[in-house]
Amino acid sequence: MRYVTLLALTVLAAFPAAADQAQLDRGRAIYAEYCTLCHGADGRRGQGFQTPIWGPQTQIAKFQNALGLFEYNEVLMPFDGPDKIDEAAKWAVTLYLLVNHGAMQAGQSLSRVNAAQIPIR
Repeated sequence: MRYVTLLALTVLAAFPAAADQAQLDRGRAIYAEYCTLCHGADGRRGQGFQTPIWGPQTQIAKFQNALGLFEYNEVLMPFDGPDKIDEAAKWAVTLYLLVNHGAMQAGQSLSRVNAAQIPIR
C-alpha cells in the first residue's frame, strides 16, 4: 500500500509541472506567430512597437500585476484582431511575457486564480 501511495503522489506531482511547461510552450509559439512582427522575437525591436515590452524599465511594469496585463491582452491583442486567439492562448502568451520579464519562472502556471497575486515590477 505504501508503494501505491508513493507512486500516486509522484505521478500527481509530475503532472502540474508538465501542464505548466505546456502552457509556457504554447505561449512561446503563439507569441512567435502573432506578436513577433510588432514586438520582435526579443520583445524589443518589432516593426510596429520599438519600445521594449519586457525587462528592466519597460512598459510591462505599468500593469502592476499579471491580471492587469492579461486584461490588456484580452481586449487589445493581437492588435490586428483580438479575437484571433482564445482566452487560454492569451493566458499562455501572458505567462510567456512574464517569464521573459522575470516576474514568473518556467514551471509556474498562470490563470485567473493566481494572476492578481503576481506583481510586475
